[in-house]
Formats: sequence, C-alpha cells, structure tokens
Amino acid sequence: MNERVRRWSAPTKRIVATVLVVLLALVIYRFRQVLPPLFIAFLIAFILDPIVDFLTARLHLSRTLATTLVFLAIIIAGLGAVVIAPVTIFPAVSFREAVLTVEDSIFDVLTDIGSFLSQPVQVWGYTLDLSPLYQELNTLLRSFVGSVARGTLNVVFGVASGVLWLIVILITAFYLVKDADRIIAKLDSMPPAEYREDFIRLRQEITQVWHAFLRGQLLMCATIAVMTIAAGTAVGLPYAVVLGIIAGVMEFVPNLGPAIALVPAVLLALFKGSNFLPLSNFWFAVLVTGLYVLIQQIESNLLVPRVMGHSLNLHPLVVLIGVIIGGNLAGILGMLLAAPVLATLRVVGRYVFCRLYDLDPFAEPAEGPPRAAKAQRSAEMVRALESFIRRKLGRDVSIRPAGPEDRPAVEALCAQIDQNDYLPLIWESWLNDPEGLFVVAESKESGAPATVVGTAKLSRLAEHEWWLQGLRVAPAYRKRGIARRLQEHLIAQARKMRRDATIRFATHSLNEPVHRLAARHGFRRVAVYKRYRADAAPSTDVPALSKLTAADIPTAWTLVSSSSRYRTSGGLYEDVWTWRNLTCERLALHIAKGRVWGLNVGGELAALAILCDIEPGEPLCIGLGDGRDEALSLLFLGLRGLAASIGCREVEFRPLDEPVLIAAVEAAGYQVSKERDIWIFELAPQ
Repeated sequence: MNERVRRWSAPTKRIVATVLVVLLALVIYRFRQVLPPLFIAFLIAFILDPIVDFLTARLHLSRTLATTLVFLAIIIAGLGAVVIAPVTIFPAVSFREAVLTVEDSIFDVLTDIGSFLSQPVQVWGYTLDLSPLYQELNTLLRSFVGSVARGTLNVVFGVASGVLWLIVILITAFYLVKDADRIIAKLDSMPPAEYREDFIRLRQEITQVWHAFLRGQLLMCATIAVMTIAAGTAVGLPYAVVLGIIAGVMEFVPNLGPAIALVPAVLLALFKGSNFLPLSNFWFAVLVTGLYVLIQQIESNLLVPRVMGHSLNLHPLVVLIGVIIGGNLAGILGMLLAAPVLATLRVVGRYVFCRLYDLDPFAEPAEGPPRAAKAQRSAEMVRALESFIRRKLGRDVSIRPAGPEDRPAVEALCAQIDQNDYLPLIWESWLNDPEGLFVVAESKESGAPATVVGTAKLSRLAEHEWWLQGLRVAPAYRKRGIARRLQEHLIAQARKMRRDATIRFATHSLNEPVHRLAARHGFRRVAVYKRYRADAAPSTDVPALSKLTAADIPTAWTLVSSSSRYRTSGGLYEDVWTWRNLTCERLALHIAKGRVWGLNVGGELAALAILCDIEPGEPLCIGLGDGRDEALSLLFLGLRGLAASIGCREVEFRPLDEPVLIAAVEAAGYQVSKERDIWIFELAPQ
C-alpha cells in the first residue's frame, strides 16, 4: 500500500508563500537593471517564434537550425544597415543625438505654432488673443516631451550601453526561440492538475493580446506612417515626414493615438497653410482633417478587423492614463507598451474577479449581430488566405470519410506513433459504424499521390451524447493544424446532426497539445481518473459478491445516483475506454447482461460495481465502483476474489480522483499502474 504524503498545514503554507514573495521582490529590486534587456529579449523571441515555427513546419528543418538561420539573417541585416548608414564608434552618442534631434524638431513645431498664436486672430469682427492659452500649452507640452525624451534615453542607455548588452539580448532571445516549445510545455505542467487548464487558458489569452499588439501594430504603424507622409506631402503639409512618423508611432496607442496625431497636423495647417496649394489656412485645415479622417476610416474598417481584432478593446480614458504613466516611467518604451500591459492586467484581473465570485472566467461574452457578422467575415477572409497559402506552397489537406482502401495507410500511420496501437484491431467496427463517422486527413503534395496523414472517429453513445476518439496525426505532419481541422470537422458534423448534444473525449494528463486543442474549441475538463491494478486474490477471506438482477434495479439506482461521486463526475462511468453518462436505463441494461455485481451488508445492498466484458485469462475491468463509503474497500477486495473465481489474472480499475474512493482502492491492495491520469473533456450543448 502506498504511504500517504504528509501535507503542510495552512499556516505553514502561508508563511512559506510570504517568504518566497518577499525574496522574489528583493531579487527583482536588486537585479532591476537586468530586467529591461531580458524584457526586450522576450519581445524579440515573441516576434520571431512564428517565423521559426513556419520554417520547421514547411521546410522540415530542425528547430535549432531554423532559429540559427533566422538570427543569422537578422545579424547580417543589422551589419548591412551599419555599412549603409555609418555610425560613430560610440553608437550610444549617435542615438542620443537622434533622440534630442527629434525633441528639437517637436520644439520647433511648437515654436512655429506659437509664432502664429501670439498674433491676434480676427473672427467676424472680434479679436481673440490666444497667446495666454499657447503659453500654458507650450509649458505643459515641453515639460512632457522633455520627460519622455529623458526617460527614453535613460531606458535605452540602461539597456544598450555597450555591445555586451546587445550580445546578451541576442543570445537570450536565441535560446528562448529555440526552446520555446519546451519552455511552454514546462510552464503548462508546473501548476497542479486541478489548476492546469485555467493556467493554459489564461496564458493563451495573454499570448493573444501580445500577438495582436506586437505583430499587428508593427504592420499598422508602418502602413499609417507611409500613408500619412504620402498624403501630407501631396497637399504640401509642413513637416509632413515628422507628422507621418508621429501618426505611425501613435498607432501604438489604441483609440487615442489617431486623435493625438491629428492635433499638431491641424494646428500647422491652420496657422501655416500649405506649401503650394492655393487654399486659405482654414480650408487647408479642413482638407488635412478630412485626409486624417479618411486614413482613420481605412485603418478602422480594413486594417484593425483583419490585423488586430478586438484583443485590445480598451477604454480611451484607461489608455490615456496608461500612456501618461508609461511615458513618465520609461519614456517612449513605456508609452508604446502601455496598451498591451493594460490589456494583460485586464485579462488577469477578470480571471481573479470571476474566481472570487465563482463565475466562469473563460465564458464568451455575447456579441450583437453587427460585430458577429464582421467577425465572421474576417474569419472567412483569414480562412481563404490560409487556403491560398497552402495551395501556393504545394500542400493542402482534405478530410474525407475513411474507406476500406485506407487500411494499409492507417496501419502504417499507427505504427509510426505506437506499435501497440489498438486502432487496427477495431478497424472494421469503426468503418461499419452506422451512426458514427470515421474520417481520415489526406495530404495532397504537388506532383505526388495523396497520403493519409491523420485519422479521427466520432461515435454516437446516445441521442444526446457523442464521443471523440482515434485522433492520430503522422509525426512528420504535426504542427500544421491537422489535428485542429480533424476535431473541428467532427464537432461540426455532430452539431449538424444534433446541436443539443454533449461531446466528450479522453486523453492523458501529460498530453499538453491536446489540452490546448481542447481549450481552443471550448472544451472543459469535467473529471480526472487514476489508473490502478491488483492481482486476483483467491482467498477465503475475500467478501463474496452477488450478481444483481432486475429486482435490484431500484435499489441499485438509488444507491448510485445519491452518491457524491456520481455528482462530482457528472454521472460518468467507463465502458471500455469510453466514458458515458450513467442513467437508470443503462444500469438496467448492464444488469440484464450480468455485468453488475453487488456487496450486501446486513441484508442490504451497500456497494456495487459495473464490469466491462468478462473474458477468462484477460484482466477484469471495472467500469464503476460506488456505494457507501465504509463498504467500498470490501467491494474492491471482493472484485479481486471474483477475478480469481472466473479465471482472470488481474483486476484493472480507473477510479475517479476522489479522496474516499482512492483510499478505499488502495486499502483493498490496488496499486498505481501508470502515473499518467486520464482527463475527460466535455463540450456542452449549444
């Protein structure tokens, strides 16, 4: 019998946690100067990771080789930029001059605006003196721009004060990219099993926020900057290049950025006019405003829905406060990263709030028809683009029903994954299942015959129950989204036949890719089962069990349905590696087949077990064992004696991970057969 682990008391846990938090804070404070380089290395790795994933998936390169090629390309490009645009021996000095030049340029713009505001303005016979207003705004803006410039220089000097820091950043980013999959898998496995699904979902939401920001905003920043410079130059707007750069940089500030970029452009147009257009200053300001509004509409209706989505849906006031705080703390870097940091805090805060009030933190918010329609159109465009890319690369995957001719290819695929795979043994039953769906994924290479690279099976357990199983993908074709497409296809087919049905599947606790796939499709983990076994026990001391009959159905159903374990598991029980919902009708069916055995104590039914197919010489498999807490260990001991009496060499049981049940199983002499638990995932009806 396994010795129970001695647990820490609650006060001990609180003391240890407090000490660890204090030590972590001290370490962060002591080595705070190292944090900016590490943060930049993380950003670089985050941006480059998809490129490496693409190379490994499409060109079949090892991850180390793909990462090396990407970083070599970056280093060569950087050296080329240095040759084309020579810098001084001390690059920090040239950068300082660049920052100060930008600061001086902004001050020049303010001075030009001030020279016009200092003159009285005649409006319909009234004279307006705007010089006091300009003095206040000038003082405020100069103070803010100066603090941002100084903060930017302080952060950059602290990060790149020499070539050594640059090397450290590149080396750190290299290893983060090379070992990204292992790092993510390790992080996902660190939380306890009961919190692991929450951790994975939370990490995925935060990753989505930074994906939308870093990759989307870089594209939008460059696009808006080019469009603004081109439009400003075309109409003769003074400082068109500077204003275009400001507009591009302000794209990093959601909601408020375009409005902030518009202010200096309109002021310059109003008080300085066009360099060559024969328009009054007022109408030229109207023209500039119209151009900026047009660019903003292009951004909102074309770029944002397809590039950003709604990941950074922040209120403008929150963004404004974050930008001000970020600018004062870390200059330009703080301003640019204020939005994703706030969005990350929002994700974490929402999760904590929901957990405190026992709400589902990952429930999808209801969307109105306009937004849903726009999201659907965007998704359709993305799918069309993905299909186009696959065709251009000469690779495409189609999903179709399996046929008898696919058996050799499927058996070869299973042999690549596991030599003892059960799928070839049940091929005929799956292929001839009248109510289920057995499909294969077929890869079509350019100029080559189609190849079966994946399988999946959808089985109908009842009118409102579906079971997913048999998900296989050839090792050489993994990380291409084939498993995702197979599962999406079967889910869609199940929903097409019955939208109010529940879909479930099982996987082991270390299968992290499938866990992430389950979270992506909205599955939630509903139960965890352990793996135990015990030798048959031909002993006269083993309690005798009796086979239940139809007369025992009411008592047996009351015993099981009133159990706390029945409620904890959602009424699930195992039937040959398939977990079904136990109903009174199913219990009666198993009793009619002679598969339900009970333990009587004091003339009353105290515990029962549902057995799978009983075959002499094979293990006796228990699908369900439940009853009164004090009778459970006697039941499991009696099942060992039953196995010996019918010629089974051992007993196998996958009990629900529930303390009382596990203690009873171990008290009856059962031992853990495999450390990997079984997780049951469920997709609720729509």
